[in-house]
Amino acid sequence: MHGLGLIKSLAERERELAAKLEEARQMAEAKLRQAEEEARQKIEAAEAEAARLLEEGRAEIEKRVRDIEAEAEARAEAEAKKVREIAEARLEDAVRRVLEEVVP
Repeated sequence: MHGLGLIKSLAERERELAAKLEEARQMAEAKLRQAEEEARQKIEAAEAEAARLLEEGRAEIEKRVRDIEAEAEARAEAEAKKVREIAEARLEDAVRRVLEEVVP
């Protein structure tokens, strides 16, 4: 009889250990799922931040290009105005000289 009690005790202990093992397995799976979900959320957040920074960079580049274009256009207009003024002055001088020769 003593042997039967020992076997029952061992069987009960085995069931307890199996239950604890199953509980530990389920907890590990739950933690793994949670870690995977957190990792997925972090990846999504990082991708969103990268996309935001990329768009911000593009917008900054576009603004700088517009600023450079505006500055270049302003310089070109100023240079064109100078050239027109010089040309007008030379033309006026040429007309004056021709008139001086034609009309004494």
